[in-house]
Amino acid sequence: MDIFEQVKALELPERQYVVFGAGPLAAHGIRDTADVDLFVTTALYEELKASGWAEMGTRSSGLHLSSGIFETDETWVYGDYSPTVEELVEAADIIDDVPFAPLTEVLKWKRALGRPKDVQDVALIEQHLRMRS
Repeated sequence: MDIFEQVKALELPERQYVVFGAGPLAAHGIRDTADVDLFVTTALYEELKASGWAEMGTRSSGLHLSSGIFETDETWVYGDYSPTVEELVEAADIIDDVPFAPLTEVLKWKRALGRPKDVQDVALIEQHLRMRS
């Protein structure tokens, strides 16, 4: 099952989430990902929590939920990078009926994190964006 089918199988409400993390890289064929990060509205976060998704400890963006390959956050604050879910839903790239954070936003986030794997992803995203232009 590919990332599109996996996300669609969740049957999440429209305009209440966007696939973030490495998901957009997978959607654009840049690289694969083992998990799928979802940035969700507070209402959807509470709905998923009530439906049995496990609430995990805090990470830099706060508490998050986990279910199988999926992890979800209702905030996405990393250093100076702190978009709202509404901003990203509005700007989302809809690919095969699934909303993905734009690569330009993933690039900002990866730069804010600056881990070795993020530095590699920044180079991959920049190369992909150059090839698309």
